Amino acid sequence: MKFKHILIIIFFSLSKNTFAQKSNPNMKNKVPNSVEIVDSHLDNFFTDKDDIVVFDEIESEIIHRDVFFIKANDERPFHILLSCGMSALPMNIPNDINSSEFAEVMILLPKEWNLNYESFSDERNYWPVRVIKELMMLPHSEKTWLGFGHTFEFDDNNEFAEGVGFSSVMLVHSMELSEDFATIKKNDNKYIEIYTLIPLYKEELEYKKQNGVEALLEKFDEFGIEEIVKIGRKNVCK
Repeated sequence: MKFKHILIIIFFSLSKNTFAQKSNPNMKNKVPNSVEIVDSHLDNFFTDKDDIVVFDEIESEIIHRDVFFIKANDERPFHILLSCGMSALPMNIPNDINSSEFAEVMILLPKEWNLNYESFSDERNYWPVRVIKELMMLPHSEKTWLGFGHTFEFDDNNEFAEGVGFSSVMLVHSMELSEDFATIKKNDNKYIEIYTLIPLYKEELEYKKQNGVEALLEKFDEFGIEEIVKIGRKNVCK
């Protein structure tokens, strides 16, 4: 499948032949190219008629972080932002945890969300991309892991951008997209698990910490909270 590549700082199109990952002296040697794995997986669900852009990182450390932007269409009224690069290296999974050591993350945005490059100077548009890129680096720089029910916050629990309200995200299994889409098979009989990101208000994060992920998901079901991000949605714990 052919994708339009966009450098995060310098904005121009590249051909698919540029899929080889960039590196610098701070990157580990022989880091696998997960872009080809994700690209091949997406071929099972999208065609050349789908509008897909790759936000390509210029300089990388440890891993190369790309973000696939799969644009909404008439059949799917939401954008998909999908990380690509976190699964290039295994995470440090505890021995007693049954979870894949390879993961990527995605977030579903309403079709009205402005993801044009020129809009990225406004953090209210860019924060989902920023959160994805932060999460991609986290398990490798901190030698830890990400899995179902994990939460991520930074900046002293301040909201991601002015007026957004959300200050953290929670990793869960997708409700909108199939299990087949959210599981990428690797050639070595292992698999990459794609988690979806649910933005949380600070009260929801505290509730999850005290009561667990399943209790918070039950509250979301009770109030009809969807996976697609909605700015100004109801705070189910306030």
